[in-house]
Amino acid sequence: MMDGLGFNSTSNSTAVGSEKIAPAVVLGLCCLVGLPSNIVVIISIAREWNRNLSFTLKLMLNLAVSDTLTLCLAVLFMCGIGFGWKSGLWSCRLLFFFSYWSLYVAVLTVTSMSVHRYHNVIKSRITNRMILQRLERRHRNLQLLGIWILAFVFALPVFFTQGLKNKNGLLRCQRITKSQSVKVTVLFFEVLLGFVIPFSTMLTCYLCLHKGLSQKPKSSSLTTAPQDQEPRNQGKHVRTYKKKLVISIIVAFFLFWTPVHIINVIDIITTLTKTSHPDVYNQLKSFRGVCGDTSKTLALLNCCLNPFLYVFFSRNVIKCTK
Repeated sequence: MMDGLGFNSTSNSTAVGSEKIAPAVVLGLCCLVGLPSNIVVIISIAREWNRNLSFTLKLMLNLAVSDTLTLCLAVLFMCGIGFGWKSGLWSCRLLFFFSYWSLYVAVLTVTSMSVHRYHNVIKSRITNRMILQRLERRHRNLQLLGIWILAFVFALPVFFTQGLKNKNGLLRCQRITKSQSVKVTVLFFEVLLGFVIPFSTMLTCYLCLHKGLSQKPKSSSLTTAPQDQEPRNQGKHVRTYKKKLVISIIVAFFLFWTPVHIINVIDIITTLTKTSHPDVYNQLKSFRGVCGDTSKTLALLNCCLNPFLYVFFSRNVIKCTK
C-alpha cells in the first residue's frame, strides 16, 4: 500500500542527511497534531457508546482508532528513517503488518460509511422498518469486528514480504520479494483491495443514492428520511451535517490516498519494464524517487485531518440542536 511505509534514500551520503530530515519532520508533526486530536475523538465518542450511539458514529470511532494506531507506528518509522532499523527482522515484519492492518481498517471503514448511508435510504422505502432496525442493531458490533478481521486477512502478505536491507550503511525495513511476479502480485492486490474496489463501491453507492433521491418526491423524502438510529428529536439539519461529514471524510480519503496507489501502479510498471524497456524504467524510477515520499506524506496527513472534520461539523450539529 505504501511500499513498506518507508522513505527512500538513494542519493550520496551528503544528500542522505537532508533527505532523512524532511520526512522525519513531517512524521513528527503528524504525530504531534494527529495523535492528541484522534485520542480526544476516541474518548468523546466512546463516552456515549451506551447512549443509543448511531452506527455512523461507531464507524467514525473505528476510523479514529485506526488513525491513532497508524500514527503511533509512524513514530517508530521515524526512528527507523533517522537511525536505521535496529529491532530485528521479526519486529520489522510485525510492526509493518500492524501498520497495513490499521490502514486497511481505515479503507474498509470509510467504505462502510458509504454503504451504510446508501442502505439507510433503501431502508426508508421498506414498510416494516422497525423489524429491520431491530435485526440491524444486533449485528452492528459484528460488522465492526468483521472490518478488523477482513483487514487482518488483507494485510497478511505484508508479514511475509517485509525484510531488512542495507542502504547507505543503515538497515532499512522494506519489501523484499524472491521474484518479480510475487512483487507485482502483492502490489496489484494492494491497489485492488486498497483502492479500486473500495472507491468503486463508494462511487456506486453515492451515484445510486443521488439518483434515488432525485427521483423521490420532496414530500416523501422529508417524511421517510432515514434516522440512522438517531434520537427522534434530531432535525433534518443535524442529519444533513452528519451526511456532509461522511462525504468530507470520503473525499479527503480519496484525495490523500490516490497518489499512493498511483505510485504503486508505477512500481508495477517499473518492475515489468526493468529488462524489456530500460528507458521507460529509468524515467519512471526517477519520477518515483521524486514523488514517492510526497505521496506517503499525504497519506499520513489524512490521519491528522479527520479529527478536525469531526470538530468542524460537530459544532454545526450542536448549533442546529440548540
